[in-house]
Amino acid sequence: MDIQVEYIPLADIVEADINPKDHDIGQIYQSIKRFGFTQPIMMNENTGKLLAGHGRLQTLQQMKQGGEKVPARIKEKDGQWLVPVLKGIAFEDDMEAQAYLIADNRLTELGGWNTGELVDTLQELVENGLNLDGVGYDFDDLETMVTQIDDSGIFDVEVVPDADDDETSVNVTIGRYRFKVEPEDFYAWEERIAEMLGSRDSDEFVDWIQEALGFKN
Repeated sequence: MDIQVEYIPLADIVEADINPKDHDIGQIYQSIKRFGFTQPIMMNENTGKLLAGHGRLQTLQQMKQGGEKVPARIKEKDGQWLVPVLKGIAFEDDMEAQAYLIADNRLTELGGWNTGELVDTLQELVENGLNLDGVGYDFDDLETMVTQIDDSGIFDVEVVPDADDDETSVNVTIGRYRFKVEPEDFYAWEERIAEMLGSRDSDEFVDWIQEALGFKN
């Protein structure tokens, strides 16, 4: 069966028997209020129960019960809210479906953030007069990240290419600041520092860089 989107009454959608993931309903609520319902929930064709979207479903249920206005991209008919649901997805057995439910929640947690780029993006939103409602970060979060970057002296060098590779460059990150360096220049700089320190130990390099930038007394 091909994957397709169908609108199903909110009251007819059944959650999975077990869902060990907790959800921040408050944050999901703010997101739906601001952006509308942008991501269909997913149903297991074999059981008719949810595979993904429990937090969004619970948020819609609370909104409906609280007399909230129908969110964007949710339809309404005869007083019922109709929710977009992905159908056409089935697994061999209930255990495989349960494994997918966990994977769907867990895999997003395993990814990280480029803190510098995140701060830059959030600051750009604020500078352009936008609020952070529904984004998942607030102004306190932004202030904390800025302070951590300023205090920590984050220094990072992305995958360093071969010195004779003219097609790539070394990406250097210092806190929120990022710039590119030609490989031959980077290796020449690295050689000078190694000779000065009398060591190629990476921890000693980082200590020297932090001290040179004024992050260590």
